[in-house]
Amino acid sequence: MAKHQVICQKWEESERGWGVRPDGYSLHLNDIDAKRYLDAYWADMPDKAPVEYERPAGSSYKCIIDDETYQRLSASNGGIRIYSNVYPEGGIDGWMSMAEVGN
Repeated sequence: MAKHQVICQKWEESERGWGVRPDGYSLHLNDIDAKRYLDAYWADMPDKAPVEYERPAGSSYKCIIDDETYQRLSASNGGIRIYSNVYPEGGIDGWMSMAEVGN
């Protein structure tokens, strides 16, 4: 099985009155796609913070994904969202599992 290096960006959800919590991550083929994805996301946001919204958490980083995920990503328009808080290895900031913090 081939492994593919891509860019991972963790996300968090902010909800007024409830706080902030982890909200998965997005994957991108390269830094340019990641920037375009984020720029398009922010361009669609209103001028004032909504009651509930998502935002990037921490710095993007390189990670390795499997063939199936790579095929989905390659067919996308710059990125895919994964709604899981089990993150690909490699991130050093943003939301992290206790296992990652202990390493």
